[in-house]
Amino acid sequence: MTDPSTRPQDGSHAVVLGGSLAGLCAAAALAPHMERVTLVERDRYPDGPVWRRGVPQARHTHNLLGAGQRSLEVLFPGLLGELRDLGMVEVRMPQDMLLMVPGGWVDRFEGPHMVLSGSRDLLDWAVRRRLRQLPTVEVLEETEAVGLVAGPGDTVRGVLLRDRRPEARSGGNQPYEQTADLVVDTTGRGSRAPAWLRDLGYGTPEESVVDAGCAYSTCILEPAPEHTADWKCILLQSTPEEPRSGILNPIENGRWMVSVAGLGGERPPLDHAGFVDFAKGLRSTALYDAIRDAKPLGDVYGSGRTENRWRHFERLTRWPDRFLVLGDAVGAFNPAYGQGISVAGTSALVLRRALEQTAASGTHRIRNGLTASLRKPIADCVEAAWMLSGNADLAYPGASDGPLPLAARLGKRYTDRLLKVATTDRTAALALLDMTHLLAPPQAVFRPRVLASVLRGPRNPPSPTAPPPAPTRTGPPTRGEPMTAEPVTTESERMVKVYRKRAKRYDLTSNRLYLIGQRTMAYKHLALEQLALRPGDTVVDAGCGTGHNLPLLAEAVGPTGRVIGVDLTDAMLEQAEDRVRRAGLSQVSLVQADLTTWEYPENVRGITACFSLTLISEYAKVVERGYEALAPGGRWVVLDYRLPGWWPDRLIPALGPMIAPFGGDTSMVQRHPWEPIQEGAARHRTLTRYGGWVYVAVGEAAGR
Repeated sequence: MTDPSTRPQDGSHAVVLGGSLAGLCAAAALAPHMERVTLVERDRYPDGPVWRRGVPQARHTHNLLGAGQRSLEVLFPGLLGELRDLGMVEVRMPQDMLLMVPGGWVDRFEGPHMVLSGSRDLLDWAVRRRLRQLPTVEVLEETEAVGLVAGPGDTVRGVLLRDRRPEARSGGNQPYEQTADLVVDTTGRGSRAPAWLRDLGYGTPEESVVDAGCAYSTCILEPAPEHTADWKCILLQSTPEEPRSGILNPIENGRWMVSVAGLGGERPPLDHAGFVDFAKGLRSTALYDAIRDAKPLGDVYGSGRTENRWRHFERLTRWPDRFLVLGDAVGAFNPAYGQGISVAGTSALVLRRALEQTAASGTHRIRNGLTASLRKPIADCVEAAWMLSGNADLAYPGASDGPLPLAARLGKRYTDRLLKVATTDRTAALALLDMTHLLAPPQAVFRPRVLASVLRGPRNPPSPTAPPPAPTRTGPPTRGEPMTAEPVTTESERMVKVYRKRAKRYDLTSNRLYLIGQRTMAYKHLALEQLALRPGDTVVDAGCGTGHNLPLLAEAVGPTGRVIGVDLTDAMLEQAEDRVRRAGLSQVSLVQADLTTWEYPENVRGITACFSLTLISEYAKVVERGYEALAPGGRWVVLDYRLPGWWPDRLIPALGPMIAPFGGDTSMVQRHPWEPIQEGAARHRTLTRYGGWVYVAVGEAAGR
């Protein structure tokens, strides 16, 4: 049954222009909130995972980075598992990679970052297949948009379409009007939105362009029969002094997709012998050594349109309501940095969240001014990637007009030093990877620990020519020291270390929040009430900590019920055990376990996580496993913090001192546990407290 608060508006219709990944994501974001979504694609989709003309860049290497994985999984639940089943390869970064950044080889260590590597054809086909399963979405192929249709006042009431099928062209091929309550342009670099806006009197947006003159050549190869290696991927980045780069990615069916690039106007060869010879001239011969005996499985393809281009729609003083631009049509990036898919996905989530807020208000209608208000958060998505790709390409001669401004020169000096330090320092490397995966804002590289590492400078630099070996040791975390001399850090180990230190004083630390007006126990009472527990029920407290919730849950299920408290840290569970023993709660049991792998008991009626899921990077996996264990009608309830919409992004670093005592950092504002709660629910609702900082997300499991 659909929650009435998310019921689509009767008769509502959205049109999405462009059927690449940005359009597919936008259509998925709209589908739960519109009665009908029409996806307009100018070409015809192939029947399987094969190349199509509308995505020329699909012939070249692609990595699905962290933010892209997260957004696609929210929009298409279960997609990542399907992609793995279809043959996409998990590459742990940098453990499974030979990674050479401008500062040198990055030492290899076990960390939380992972990319999914495969062909773009496979990724697009898998997403299209999932989108076609949505009953509210229709796909209109071989149709192009030729203009917007203005409505009364500053609004758009539809779009002009033209049928591109051969039979239509022979019949005159006249444009026709398609009315819509919302028009979303995702037509990519070639978007005509600037011209449409100009023609309607809204002006033309300013553009920022950084063009390092990057050109690619790509070939699919079969590894040599005798090939063995302790790596899966090779990435050799360029520098202004050595302006060539290369990447080897594993893709489905045991193949390699290899791209080499020249910057500053150099174009790699398009024949196989020249392609391999070009690879010999990269900063390291590691990639050449891997591919020189590999078998080519097709032609060598080239690509030359790789400039970074940001259309600043957010700066226009007037904007037509019910029109929105997403994806490469707003911000297109040098593909070398792999940010396009992530920005398309995160931008679609901006749209989705705005529609959810509208639905939660009970209006079920697109509010006036919605699209104008979304331009800034979408621009923020673009800016996060631009800080990496656009600013990095500024270092190349001729990439922009005139000399770099002072701020850019200072930023470049800091980045150059960061890239040297990151080769041997885990703190700097993790911050750099967080930013690369768009899992943390660019300001992450200025965190105090990172700043201290950068100011200290590189330590124990590895060989400038020999790639680093694979890691061989694991252990508790030590951040900020040379990676070659220290054990490996994982997020769970870091959390255990933090909470072991703070377990005895944790309750006192939490109580201090009352001094700033937070009523933590009142929020917990509210959350536990949403479980609607009955005597005899089984309930799980996921991340139970020192056990504050356990007496309340025990009272709700009575002596015949069962309460299971699960936590990762032994010291926290010791505090919980003392509380349980003092209260004489025989129906409570405690388990030390990782929630991402713990096996739930059968017939669970309720699961709650209070201020714990945001501390877990794989929170979506925890939620998914919980839903699998819940009995029909059982409830998943999450109480946690989130960043309210009114809080300025520039003030996010100021939250650091408040988050640090609980083992977190400001990158955790990017984690949204309420989203998988909503995705997995037959019915859901969200309650907010403390000015939007605190929320309770409730999801009811479907019958099976």
